[in-house]
Parts: sequence; C-alpha cells; structure tokens
Amino acid sequence: MISAQGRFREEVNALTGGALADIVFDPVGGDVFDESTRCVAFAGKLVVVGFTSGRIADVSTNIPLIKGFTIVGLRAGEYARRFPERGRAIRATINAMAEAGAITPAIDRTLPLSRWREGFAAMAQRDLVGKVVLVPGA
Repeated sequence: MISAQGRFREEVNALTGGALADIVFDPVGGDVFDESTRCVAFAGKLVVVGFTSGRIADVSTNIPLIKGFTIVGLRAGEYARRFPERGRAIRATINAMAEAGAITPAIDRTLPLSRWREGFAAMAQRDLVGKVVLVPGA
C-alpha cells in the first residue's frame, strides 16, 4: 500500500518500473490529488471519487495537456441511479467477487456502533489504513 501523505510519486514510480500508473483512483482530493497528478502515466486516467481531505482540488489545464492524461469524475451512486441496469450488474459482480474471496477490503478496525465517534476521529486524523467497520448492537 502506498502512503497518501507527502510525496508518493517516487513510490509509484518504483512500483511501476518508471512507467507510472495507468489509472489513479483518488477519493481524497486536496494535496493527495495534487500529488496524484504527478503519478499518472501518459494517456492514463485520474479518477476523482471524492474529497475527504476537505479541500476540493484545482488543476491547471496544462497539467493533463502536457502529461496527456484524462481526469474523470465518478459518483457510484449517481451512476447507478442514471443507469439502473448497469448499477445492478455492477453490484451483482461485486457481490460475486466478494463471495468468491476475490475482494479483500482493508479493514483498519472494527468498533461497536456506540464508539462511532472514535472511528470518525480516526478518519479525520487520517489515522487509518482501510475502513472502519461499525457493528450495530455490539
């Protein structure tokens, strides 16, 4: 896993043998988005799915022009609302992959629902690698 703090382009560069990434998935925005633009290979895609950092990123149009990459926005819920059949097919595929063990989400911690504030604080402090699972009734 690559750290989302500071300069991580060199890690991406090392992992790809200098080719950089064909697809960069950025749910964080802000400074991470800024660094993500440095990690996209020529003709690659930078997929924006959120801005959990709290700062909506700006990008100068010369960056994707010079590097030859595309920036694409993706809101999964909105996509499924606009294309319900595709949304159902995607959910079915994800469920099948999960049942087969092909998807193993990173879970940082599991907490009882009563400790939700602790989970939210960990997210706010960026003290996680993976998801927080809140268990009702625990």
